[in-house]
Amino acid sequence: MALLDVVMPIFLVIALGRLLRAVRLITSDADEALSRLVFNVCAPALLFRSTARAPLDETTDSRTLLVLVLVSIAFALAVYLATGRLEPARRGVVAQGAHRSNMVFVGLPVVANAYGEAGLTLSAVIIGVMVVLYNLLAVLLLTLPHQTRSARSARLWVDAALRSARNPLIVACALGMLWSAAGLDLPVSADRALDLVGRVALPVALLSVGAGLELGRLRAALATTAATSVLKLAVYPGVMWLVLRACGVEGIALAVPVLLMAAPTAVVSYVMAREMQGDERLAGAIIIGSTVSSLATYLAWLAVLQAA
Repeated sequence: MALLDVVMPIFLVIALGRLLRAVRLITSDADEALSRLVFNVCAPALLFRSTARAPLDETTDSRTLLVLVLVSIAFALAVYLATGRLEPARRGVVAQGAHRSNMVFVGLPVVANAYGEAGLTLSAVIIGVMVVLYNLLAVLLLTLPHQTRSARSARLWVDAALRSARNPLIVACALGMLWSAAGLDLPVSADRALDLVGRVALPVALLSVGAGLELGRLRAALATTAATSVLKLAVYPGVMWLVLRACGVEGIALAVPVLLMAAPTAVVSYVMAREMQGDERLAGAIIIGSTVSSLATYLAWLAVLQAA
């Protein structure tokens, strides 16, 4: 595997998105529309097709999923406890930014380039489970610092659960698993249509990421942004790698979850911070900083996984 050949095409498309935004071929409204298209249509089509076409035992590894869930919870809470001296508006933002991965917009393209269809098949259920977990952790981490009763509000948790249940990515993965479990074959016409729509997801997602890069935001708390990016891109996937290896996971089954967790901080963390009294400027800076830095860290992770 030529590592640069895996990573560079992805970041060249991101750079193209940034260029198109600079020359105003992609406006802020167009970028938002592209993001919605990927999130609501193209990525769900890709994930549904990947899970529906594969036997259920190939898409579901309870051992790996359990490790991902437990390590993510432990890591998020450890970062939250370690940042006790930060002001409340920043504490939850850092804890969320240190673990919430941009699996669909950046992680999936890396996995697809490195491992093809097999990588996408393994990614689908992981994404479905982790999106739910990330949403619930975000509610907890962003409300606790303000020391209000909101974190104990039943309505808050019900809203988070409903938001997860309506998430198109989760719905697509769940339907794909049900289709696979039923032993049904996709009709040829439907399979080809889903393939065409799904193929749009990865390049458009990368263009959207590039168009959303506003490097000026990095000036907002540069030291905090750098520290959070190190946690997100190196420490968090590193802990995952160590625990999964200790559990006997190897090969592509090890590489795919690590590469998904090594993705930069998810863009939605900015929206969550803005809605829940977090420092949205810091959240934006963490997203930009981790995205730019992930070129180097993805090369490093691919080298580690190749050598393992």
